Amino acid sequence: MVHRAFSLAGLLFLVLVPLSAHPHVWVDVRAEVTVAGGYIEGVWTVWTFDDVFSQLILADNDPGGTGKIDAQQNSSIKKGYFDNLKAYGYFSHFALGAHTLEVPTPQKFQASVTTDGRVAYRFFLPLGVRLDAKTAFAVSFYDDSFFTDMVFEKKSPVLLTVTDGGKASVALRPDKSKTFYGGQVTPTYAFIAWSPS
Repeated sequence: MVHRAFSLAGLLFLVLVPLSAHPHVWVDVRAEVTVAGGYIEGVWTVWTFDDVFSQLILADNDPGGTGKIDAQQNSSIKKGYFDNLKAYGYFSHFALGAHTLEVPTPQKFQASVTTDGRVAYRFFLPLGVRLDAKTAFAVSFYDDSFFTDMVFEKKSPVLLTVTDGGKASVALRPDKSKTFYGGQVTPTYAFIAWSPS
């Protein structure tokens, strides 16, 4: 995969210039979901950025190259590289059956640096969703302006934990009804089904 440097400021500027649209930032995504007795409190989300964009973030916030992010740096990254994504729903998409869910304000934001030097965000999206045997919960992460290309990571795209009884399963599949970018891109959703027995 070829990665090109691009600042978040430039990314947001290009939102206003559709003719220039194509990915400039690449993100691997993992969702962590616990179903407790048919109830989903929320979704822990992990974004891991491409090498070049990671270096942009670190150049601004870890100029000493320590590879560690302290509380002050974490606050700076959140303010400068994350909070302004509110206008785009934090690139998060949730549905319960046919009903689209509102994207909540993220909590417990933490930036870190992976062992291979990439910047990762981990944050919690509180939802409070009650499942039943007939209705699946769907989750995806994508930027429908396609300036940021987000894909579920291959190794562990969704970590699903079931507690307090019942059975749950997860299936990843494209949702053609959500196709965007002139019909060229179809996002993948994780569909989580639960039954009490």
